Amino acid sequence: MAGQKKKKKGLRRWIRKHKAASTVIALFLICILTVSGVIGAIAWGVYHNSIGIVDPDDVDPTADQVQIAREEQKDDDVVNVLLVGSDSRDPNAEMGRSDTMMLVSFNKAEEKATVISFLRDSLVEIDGHGQSKLGHTFAYGGVGLTINTINKQFDLDIQNYIIINFENLVGIIDELGGIRVNLTEEEAEYYRANGMPDIQAGDVTLTGSQALAHARNRSLDNDFGRTRRQRSVLYGIYNKVMENKDPQAVMSLITYCMGQVSTNMSVTELYDIATDVLSIDHLRTQQAAVPQEGTYEFGTYEGMSVINLDLEANKEYIKELLY
Repeated sequence: MAGQKKKKKGLRRWIRKHKAASTVIALFLICILTVSGVIGAIAWGVYHNSIGIVDPDDVDPTADQVQIAREEQKDDDVVNVLLVGSDSRDPNAEMGRSDTMMLVSFNKAEEKATVISFLRDSLVEIDGHGQSKLGHTFAYGGVGLTINTINKQFDLDIQNYIIINFENLVGIIDELGGIRVNLTEEEAEYYRANGMPDIQAGDVTLTGSQALAHARNRSLDNDFGRTRRQRSVLYGIYNKVMENKDPQAVMSLITYCMGQVSTNMSVTELYDIATDVLSIDHLRTQQAAVPQEGTYEFGTYEGMSVINLDLEANKEYIKELLY
């Protein structure tokens, strides 16, 4: 128990020291801290509904909850986890569509961490469903179908996931007293015309509902702008949490946050990743979006606005980033 407390303190010190690190990676590490520290009953409640990993031949891609197809790990030093933000507003599916798909990758040998956003409008082949948007996989068959599709289309080996419903961010942000986000003049003008009359450009404090609207906004541009705004909201949450100097209060908030997510990773797996990250003095971080600039074009498919991408070019791009 004493050793575990020592490691918790060490992780808190690491987070304070690396405030410039990638936002999503920092939040992911906070999740690791919580899972490794809470009591067994809480930890069990986080992941007891996890999706199973089975041989590819045993996967039914048309099931309501598709199981994850087993993939051989490409590099023993590289851990890949899919962070999925679900949008429960989708009227066509009870579980909702995947509003955000981010690959969080940790390369122990090269001491680097990478976050890659997959654009949900990307047109891909989905087993059992034909061609459709990547973001539809979550509604069609849950996180298992999302993972299987990304693995097959981009030659990846993802086996683990963390899911959060962005609706749950409202309460978290309000509990924090709002978050600071930088808005462009175009964004501020749009929000003033859509229910936020006092919003100005620059660094502003947003309530939970305002931050959620910002994270979902794609009216001004496209999914590339949307993912940038989603990251800005996560960055605001991260910064606000780090402002709190009371470790007990921070841990209380994190424990609450973990009650809003689900994962198929065990306490041991999460704790081992945290230990590996803590052993690195200077973790290199990078962020990217797929498709890569210059490897796609906007189009339509069966009445839908989609992104047509060069799969081979993006496979190579991802490989260069992760390995």
